[in-house]
Amino acid sequence: MRKVFWLKYETNSFKGKLVDYNIKINIFNGILATVALNLVNPYLAKFAERLGATDYQIAYLTSLPHFVSIFAFIPGAILIESFRNKKNITSSIMLLHKMFYLLLAFVPFFKGVDRAALFVTLVGLMNLPGSIGTMGYQSSIGDIFLPEDRGRAMGLRNRYGTIFGMIATFLSGQILARLPSTNKQAICLYQIFFVIAFLVSTGEVVFYTKFRGIKKRKKGSSKYVESLKKTIKNIPNEKDFIIFALCSLFFHVGWMAAQPLFSIYTIKVLKANEIWLSTISIASSLSSIIAYTKWAKFADKKGNSLALSIAIVGMGVTPLLYALSNSIKMLVLFNIIIGISAAGTNLILFNILLEVTPKENRTIYIALYNTFIAIVSAISPILGIALKDATNIKVALVMVGALRFIASIFFFLRNKYNKKKKILAQAN
Repeated sequence: MRKVFWLKYETNSFKGKLVDYNIKINIFNGILATVALNLVNPYLAKFAERLGATDYQIAYLTSLPHFVSIFAFIPGAILIESFRNKKNITSSIMLLHKMFYLLLAFVPFFKGVDRAALFVTLVGLMNLPGSIGTMGYQSSIGDIFLPEDRGRAMGLRNRYGTIFGMIATFLSGQILARLPSTNKQAICLYQIFFVIAFLVSTGEVVFYTKFRGIKKRKKGSSKYVESLKKTIKNIPNEKDFIIFALCSLFFHVGWMAAQPLFSIYTIKVLKANEIWLSTISIASSLSSIIAYTKWAKFADKKGNSLALSIAIVGMGVTPLLYALSNSIKMLVLFNIIIGISAAGTNLILFNILLEVTPKENRTIYIALYNTFIAIVSAISPILGIALKDATNIKVALVMVGALRFIASIFFFLRNKYNKKKKILAQAN
């Protein structure tokens, strides 16, 4: 009896240590990923403007990456699953994605071409390996952490990533705004940051390879195409997956349509430079640091469905706050509120995706979901600019906000449906 108890204790202890180890690796992976992104992502639209980008080219910065990813997810899933070792193939694709930072750094050296168009195109193509790598990471997290550990693991990753990302944003914004005295010097500094982002993001890949517990396939996936067909046929039976996907698709219309409007309003209407862009990002990050773990605890207590519904109400308010901002200082203040809802949405959408995808062929379900999201996300930014051209930017922001509010209603209805289903299941 003692021996059995000791073995049980040792197993539980080992499991706890493995979970703690993977949480730490996930935190370091998230820190490096966020630092690399925050060195350049807040300024992509500003850099494109410095290269002479039009409003539609700024919109393409959002839509083109999603358009490219349409062709990435399902072939990428086949590629990942065709290898016995998911970790090795995913890390290789991640590294290819990071190398695009170097290509972006070379764009200003090209003469006699539309450099803004070339930059936007490369940002779009970058998402081909980026989408596959992200999907491989998402699938790996489903292997590594049990549902009861995922909220804590991703909440801590996002929290610490946000802290260090905020520092990177502050420093890069100060340098980009204060050091260069000409547009040419500013562009040169951007090139340096792209190179630094590449070096930092290689560390992200290294930490991904240190995860333990990612499942290896016993055989090569020669039957993967058959599994894909089987999954597509089985989707009508996965009602939870279908309902979540439909709600998420509608929400992404409002989410992505707003992105170029935010950039144009901030840069062209309120005349923000790199310091203000970094300040806006930091204001959002400050609230996110606290919010990530709070959202994780709230979701554990009240359920992911209700938590996401509430977070998306906040996302509906976001475009309205932009429309109300008559000064850059006011927008900075509003971004503290915006960061809270964005943190909850990003965290819980991912958690629910893993929750509604069956364990069998999870990578395929994630690939199919991401493909449909990518289609919507590719079209929506152009829709946002079209609304602006048909009316004006403030009216367009209000209309996009309305779409987000409607999406929150759909998620509330989904939450009610799930509660009813549980009550009926318990009664039977």
